[in-house]
Amino acid sequence: MPSPRLRHTPLGILALFVMCMSCQKLESGVVREIEFPEHDPRLAVTMFVSPGDTALYASVYQSAGVLSVGGSTPLRDATLSLRQGEVVLAQGDSAHWVEADPWNAWYSGPFMKIPLPNALVLEEGPLSLEVDASPHFEPLSLVQPLPERPVVESTFEAFADSVDEGWGYVFYYHRLTVDLENRPSERDDYLIQLQFRDTLTGKDWYNAGDLSYPDPRVDYNSGCACWLAQDNGSDNVSMANLVFDMYAGEEDEDITEWSGEYRLVVQRPTEDLVRYFDSVHAYENASGNPFAEPTSIQGNIPDGFGVFGVTNKVVVTIP
Repeated sequence: MPSPRLRHTPLGILALFVMCMSCQKLESGVVREIEFPEHDPRLAVTMFVSPGDTALYASVYQSAGVLSVGGSTPLRDATLSLRQGEVVLAQGDSAHWVEADPWNAWYSGPFMKIPLPNALVLEEGPLSLEVDASPHFEPLSLVQPLPERPVVESTFEAFADSVDEGWGYVFYYHRLTVDLENRPSERDDYLIQLQFRDTLTGKDWYNAGDLSYPDPRVDYNSGCACWLAQDNGSDNVSMANLVFDMYAGEEDEDITEWSGEYRLVVQRPTEDLVRYFDSVHAYENASGNPFAEPTSIQGNIPDGFGVFGVTNKVVVTIP
């Protein structure tokens, strides 16, 4: 507070006037208009391809800015073609667009669904994706390698473990030990999914299972909704003895007549796809956290958004 002597001087009067005006501004609040830069629309394409696919899914959109009310716009007049060498594997156009699939997190809006007459068979060699979204954008051509088929061995132990939760609740678990390959002088990344299907209620497979104990080689990745196992390019990191548990039933159930089946899905992704899934995982972890480091999603669409992702996979029936 100014001294009594200062309050009676011109300088003191000026200081009191400034203080009062400042307090009034704080009480009323300070309004500052922020101008957002204009958004330059970009082409956004997402498509995943793997041997054994019975349908291919893709999205082709025009991006929108944060102030856009309608959000990104599906380009329903776009066409796409998937090739391997001179062989056309699939083609999509406006007739293949379907509405959002509430059970598919990747396609929350309209998307292309291209049914295949037979399960997709891929030979060695790169895959090319051609997208024509004219007149909105210039035609796009992308090439991705087909990764090597993963080498997978597994050992299944039925009812290998149980957990007594008390009050008569005992839960039983199957155990699956997975051995993967560490290729010399190569980086190895594996997408691992343990899946369950109830044979009495439906045909859909659902992710199930968890690590039996923490393993520094394996981490759950929300980008792919899978376990991501990596050797980080080191020849000294064994990729064998990855141990998972899968729920097998409760004591008050007839666990010997469990109406379901399990399978193990192991995929080897391209490097671009690993970066994409890692960035999606980091982005989701940072969402809503004011202290998280800002992150962006890394794709491989030139001057655009999204990813053309390719994997090679092995599916093992358990047991």
